[in-house]
Amino acid sequence: MSAPELQERTFLNLVKRRIAQKLGKGGATMAPTGKALGAGLIGAGNIARWAYVPRLQRKFPFHLAAVFDVNQAGAKEVAASTGAKACGSVEELVRDPAVEVVFICTPAAFHCDAALAALAAGKHVLCEKPMAATLAEAQRMLAAAEKSGKAHMVHFSYRFRPEFQFLAQLIQTGVIGRVYHVTGTFSQGKWFNENSEPSSERPDATPWKLGVDGGVAEDLGPHLVDLCRSCFGELTEVNAWKKSYRPGPFVSDDACGLSLSFANGAAAHVITSRLATGFKEHTSLEFSGSQGAIRFEHGEISLWTRSEPRWRTLLIPQNLGRDFLDSFHTAITNRDAKVPDFTDGLKNSEALEAIVRSAKAGATVKLPLT
Repeated sequence: MSAPELQERTFLNLVKRRIAQKLGKGGATMAPTGKALGAGLIGAGNIARWAYVPRLQRKFPFHLAAVFDVNQAGAKEVAASTGAKACGSVEELVRDPAVEVVFICTPAAFHCDAALAALAAGKHVLCEKPMAATLAEAQRMLAAAEKSGKAHMVHFSYRFRPEFQFLAQLIQTGVIGRVYHVTGTFSQGKWFNENSEPSSERPDATPWKLGVDGGVAEDLGPHLVDLCRSCFGELTEVNAWKKSYRPGPFVSDDACGLSLSFANGAAAHVITSRLATGFKEHTSLEFSGSQGAIRFEHGEISLWTRSEPRWRTLLIPQNLGRDFLDSFHTAITNRDAKVPDFTDGLKNSEALEAIVRSAKAGATVKLPLT
């Protein structure tokens, strides 16, 4: 091994050791054990078919026992592909004794009622993001979850990606010292054309994304807020703008600009958009700190430090990243396991409400709101 190669490996090992010492973690995360739990799926649309059904077909750690969707044909199709029962209502699904866990994959406007019904029936609940359509609904969901004593989780999918976990660890453990600010874009493209129709590259694009409850702040905003909270902690101020580039009256935003301030003194200035021309996903973030900087570009992480003043591309540790259903199963069997729960969901909903208020008023909104 040459001297430069040895120096590089030594530096990267120091980074990994610092993370392990700060977080008290090491080694790969264990796979879930025990019996497979019966799951009820509320909502049989795209997110259910992309993220849940393929996993549930493995029959572990969950097997699909029942499915409901207002589109009964869709529910029956999913049920037939998994051996589950198609239910005629949410009430029928949550009353089914074979259902121990409920996955909520509907649009946000229906999350609260479904979650309250499931929790009242004594079921564990995993809800898609955003947790609720309003802050008041998120508060009701958290109160019901705490009263029930059941496990609860919000599926912030980016949190389970190894590259985002590693990014958060680098920030949390002080590899670049005190973080001053982060700038960048957190966006998507290739979903819709200029006429608000699904593009030829994404014919499965869901039309609700363009509706009143489907603006980019409500769609991608939860991921961005969750990433920032994972890195920096709680928000203290939000300043936002929203824009629509579609012809006709404003319905929902296609792009949203955010200036965020955090309790630890860090600041973020980020644009999130559904019009990242030429990209399917476009995440480009630059973190500046007292002892270094991190560049995150399309899943690749580069590090510059004052002690080693040149940019290095870091390998993502192989022990990071875990399937979100595996994580939820562990949270059910071990309540000390850390997952993004309804408390995180409420904080996220509060930030989204602040974004809406700020964009509407054209002014800074302070947090917490309550």
